Amino acid sequence: MATASLLFDDDCGKCNRWAEFIRKRDPNSRIKLIGQNSTEGIEILKSRPKSMEGLDSVFLISKDGAWFAKSSAIWRICKLLRFPWPIASAIFFVPSPIRDAAYSIYARMRK
Repeated sequence: MATASLLFDDDCGKCNRWAEFIRKRDPNSRIKLIGQNSTEGIEILKSRPKSMEGLDSVFLISKDGAWFAKSSAIWRICKLLRFPWPIASAIFFVPSPIRDAAYSIYARMRK
């Protein structure tokens, strides 16, 4: 059973490839992948926290309902994947402004 839901931009080719990457490395199906432009994704995005409105990002929603975006979502995703990917969650130790700046640079190249 999924322990987290991942909302990704399903209109983006690179984002779809990342979703497939995650699917292949999540043998226990702990991450439910949801396209942001799907009916379900649109409904879920309506409940995102005010602080995340207007944010162009991947969103991870934990089982307890906590929302994470940008690099905070990425390192948490890595923790849920099969070995060796949990090691990548060590990016948590990099200060979030630096992680998020790197995420934003990469995200600008995605379309």
